[in-house]
Amino acid sequence: MENTLNMSKILLEYFTKNRTRKAALARKLQKDTSFITRIQKRNSLQTQLLLELCHALQHNFFQDLAASLPSSYSSSVSESDIKDNTITQLQEEIKILKAEKEVLLQVLRK
Repeated sequence: MENTLNMSKILLEYFTKNRTRKAALARKLQKDTSFITRIQKRNSLQTQLLLELCHALQHNFFQDLAASLPSSYSSSVSESDIKDNTITQLQEEIKILKAEKEVLLQVLRK
């Protein structure tokens, strides 16, 4: 079993999958673009910085980290809390997608 979690790998996978632009993220964080490059290369990050990334990208990297741990590990969060949170997130995503669909339909009608 590996005793370290490679945060740079998790970030790189997210940035690649979501086509995250360093310059745009740097502006959101009010940092220099080179700062984003540096954090991409770190194996670990301070919790506060990871929280700032979560807010800037609206992505729960803490949950990604938790998912990489064995399921046999205990947690103070219950399974139903996780499911409720996931349902809420998916409902919000559905609302956004419906709104985007309506905008696209309006544009196509014109």
